[in-house]
Order: sequence, then structure tokens, then C-alpha cells
Amino acid sequence: MNPSPMKDMFMNAFFYLLIFSLLFVGTLNAEPGSSLSTNVKEVTARLQDLALYPALSKKRLYGAINKGGAIRFDLKASEAAPQSLGIGIAGDGTLKEWQLTVFSGNGPEEVAPILRKEKITGENQWVFEILAPPEEVVIEIRNLNSSHAIAVVEVIHGYYFGYSMDKENTNKPVVPNPAQKQNPTEPEKLSPNDLQNRVEFIRTPLRNE
Repeated sequence: MNPSPMKDMFMNAFFYLLIFSLLFVGTLNAEPGSSLSTNVKEVTARLQDLALYPALSKKRLYGAINKGGAIRFDLKASEAAPQSLGIGIAGDGTLKEWQLTVFSGNGPEEVAPILRKEKITGENQWVFEILAPPEEVVIEIRNLNSSHAIAVVEVIHGYYFGYSMDKENTNKPVVPNPAQKQNPTEPEKLSPNDLQNRVEFIRTPLRNE
């Protein structure tokens, strides 16, 4: 016996509702990841536009933060005595309010000097610079409020150590450039035209008009 039309209608409605629910949940899950990728690209571009940080760290530093929780990232310079440090923080779009704290060194939070501390609202992109930073820095991000139970953040950074020409050995012999030969100044070494031009220039009287 064939099923009743009412039952067929109910089954079709249930099937379409199930598909819609799955698509809706998939969209919710995909949106933060897409926003994170966009924010990472924009933050990276903003750091590279500062000119001092064209080469950023290739190591990805990212993680998830529970609402009310915090996450820490350790940054370490590859060389001694960096002149500045550019830092960019990108969120997945779910952070509504968060606290940023930058510690000097990687010691206990209770004794580590604080280089920067601020509360940020409604921003999932944050770029700043620390001049004359220590060789080790700890970034702490605390999720004060987010639209999801978990927020994902990524840290992009680059150290600046000065131009490479500043580190060149200044004692190395200088090779003269033939194209930059100095003109002789002794009269016997000058050509007739050059001698005339120089003498005439020297003989030009200085007069007040």
C-alpha cells in the first residue's frame, strides 16, 4: 500500500529542514576561519608597509582562547640587540573585548616587567611596534568577551636589527671607482682648456651691483 500524501509531505519537509540545518551549522563553523585568514593577510600587509619589517617570522603562532581565559606567545630575537619589534595580532572575528599584555623576558608573570598593557574592544586586527625591545618578549591575550565560547588568534611579528650596511666591516680595503676619478688641480697636469676655464673663473672680479 502506498504511503499517504501527508506522510510524504512531512518526510520531505523534515529532509529539507535537516539539510538547511547542516548548511547553517557549516556556515557558522566556516565563518571564523575565513575571517581569521582575511585578518592575517591584512595584518601582515600592514606590518610590511612599515618598511622596517619586510621579512616577517615564518613560524605560525596561533591558538584558541576560551571566554575568560588567556593564551601566551613567546617571541625570541634571532640576533642580539634588536632595534625594534613589529607585532600584529589577528583574530577570527569573534573577539568582542580582549586584553593585550606584553611582558619583557619569559620569567614569571608576577615579576616580569610589563612593556605594554591595554584593553581592546571591537577590533580583531591590532598592529603595534616596540622600540629597543628585549631579546625575549611574551605576548598575552586574554579573552574578556567573545561571540563564541572559543576565539582563535594568530600573532605575526618581525624584528629589525638595522640595515645590513651598518654591519659591514669598515676596515676592508676600498676599491677605487674609475668612473669617479678626481680632476687634477696642479696647472702642469691640466689640459689647456681646463687651465683656461679655471684661471678665468679665478680671475672673475667680485663686484657689488
